[in-house]
Order: sequence, then C-alpha cells, then structure tokens
Amino acid sequence: MASKLIIKSHHPWKHRAKITIAIVVLCAAGWWMYELGHSRAGFDYDNLLVERNALNDKLEKANEVITRHRERIAILERAGQIDKKGYGGVEQSLNQVQDEMLELKEEVAFYRGIVSPTDTASGLNIADFRVSGIGEERAYRFKLVMTQMKSNVRVVQGYAQVAFEGLQDGAQVEHTLYKVSGGTLDKLRLRFKYFQNIEGEIVLPEGFLPSRVVVDVVPSGNDQTRLKKTFDWPDIMG
Repeated sequence: MASKLIIKSHHPWKHRAKITIAIVVLCAAGWWMYELGHSRAGFDYDNLLVERNALNDKLEKANEVITRHRERIAILERAGQIDKKGYGGVEQSLNQVQDEMLELKEEVAFYRGIVSPTDTASGLNIADFRVSGIGEERAYRFKLVMTQMKSNVRVVQGYAQVAFEGLQDGAQVEHTLYKVSGGTLDKLRLRFKYFQNIEGEIVLPEGFLPSRVVVDVVPSGNDQTRLKKTFDWPDIMG
C-alpha cells in the first residue's frame, strides 16, 4: 500500500491576527461597558461645567438687558420726554430682569460650589431644599438637591424622607411627604455620583401652618452615614 504525503500549510500570522482582533474586541466591549455605567451614574463633571457655563451666558445677557434699560431711562430723563406711565413700564421691566439676575446668580453660585467645592462641602450633603407656589391654594412645588464631593467618588444610592412640621388647629403636627403628595410620593430614591435634583408637587392640608421641613437621608452601605437637616419654612420659600 502506497504511503500518502499530507502537506499542511502553516500561517502563524493568521493566528496572531486572530488574537489581536480578539483583544481589540474585548477592549472595545470593556470601554463600552464603562461608558454605559458612567452615563447611568447620574450627572457627571462635564455636564456640571456645561450647565454652569450656560448659566453664565444667561447672566451676561441679563446684564446687557439691564444696561440697555438704564441707558433708555437716562436718555428719556435728559430729553424731558418721560412720563409717569412710561417710566413705570420701564422700571417694572428693569425690576423683573434684576430679579431674574438674582436667581441666575444664586444658581451660578450653586454650580460653582459643586465644581469647585470648599473643604466644608466635601462628602455627602443635603445641599438645598426649596418650595415655590404653583398658582393654586396650598399647592407647592419642591426641589431637593443632593451633592457628593470627595476623592474616589462613587455612586450614592439610598433614599430620602421629607416631613413637614407646623401647627394644625393650634397643635404641633408633622405631615409626611406621602400624605401631602396625595400618596404619589414617599421615599425619594437616590442614585447619583456628583449631584441629584429631585422635584415634586405637594398640597398642604387646610388650616396647616408650616414652620419647617425635615429631610432625612438614608444611604445604602455600611460605610455611609445617615444625614438629617432641617429647613425653616420662611427661608426655603422661593
């Protein structure tokens, strides 16, 4: 029986190419998973800078509007052509722009504090709590702001509870967020890396005179400390 000679071609470069492609695919998949987790972790540092820069632009435009109004008033006064009605309209517009500027300045200061925090602002913080009327009797919109500023920052998870204290029929009472929201809100879920805004609407009970709001934050994890902060009602009304 005649022997058969079998010749197999050997291409080492093909093997190396397959290994290289596999490494590239694994690196790409790892990078994609990192970006996905990073985007789901809440607002990142770049978003904060963009938001702060946008507010600065608004502030500059508001300054320009105020300057134009002041120049208009000065011209009319010098020309002796200004009357009470005309002056009142310009003054009202000027006051409105100045109020908007004040709000913008407060927001810019807030974002500046996040982007460049002081030593006292490090760690997990209940940064702010605000309420504002929404045009209906006893109805308000609230905004809770949570921040975290420290090295090696990681995602904060947990929940926040809000209680409204005050007088009801002459007695000191406390109403939970669940009650004043009509059962739509209870524990506010927290999940963020740098900061998180939580907003909602409430309707206070008839005859209830609020005096302060208590925010109780319960983060998950044994290494996280529970936080509680009290806000006086007159100070948080916007």
